[in-house]
Amino acid sequence: VEKEIKGGFEVKIGDSRAFCPYSQMGFKQKEEPAFFIGKTMTFRIQEYKENGRNILVSNRAVEEAKYNEYKETLKQKLKTGMTVKGKVLSLQSYGAFVEIEGFKALLPISEISRSRIEDISTVLSVGQEIEASIIRIDWPNERISLSMKALLADPWSTVTERYKQEQKLTGTISRIADFGLFVNLEPGIDGLLHISEIED
Repeated sequence: VEKEIKGGFEVKIGDSRAFCPYSQMGFKQKEEPAFFIGKTMTFRIQEYKENGRNILVSNRAVEEAKYNEYKETLKQKLKTGMTVKGKVLSLQSYGAFVEIEGFKALLPISEISRSRIEDISTVLSVGQEIEASIIRIDWPNERISLSMKALLADPWSTVTERYKQEQKLTGTISRIADFGLFVNLEPGIDGLLHISEIED
């Protein structure tokens, strides 16, 4: 890529000069024009006219074809219900973006733990390696949803073995409602203390 010219870039291919429009440079990640100047890249010739005096090229076509091939490989590899390892890329208020097999998947905050999480940064950090289950795949919209919670044993499956009527327990108040208090006894298990049962 030699220089930026009106509408795009001048590209030198051997002794020939070609034109690559802005829209045909790069694919998924859009960069400033200066990023491409001086770089050696792969292009596909879209038009060849006037014995090579008028050549139109596209880098996007090459990158798009590579990406579609990679996506087809992922479609065969990744299935709903399978357990995958990934790396946390970024944290948002609604969840974390996790890289699995080079693809960016979403781990919603509600799918991290059986406990209620107010601040995601208290349980996850950027760069952390995690293990999760794929709970949803939407290839047309290129979305994959993950769940760490799905890999945890359901505490409710053995709740009757651990808790009995009249048993005394210590817990932490997790939520206050008009009708009483929710008391957290262990991750994923909240008990209700009805307003009529609260002293005074």
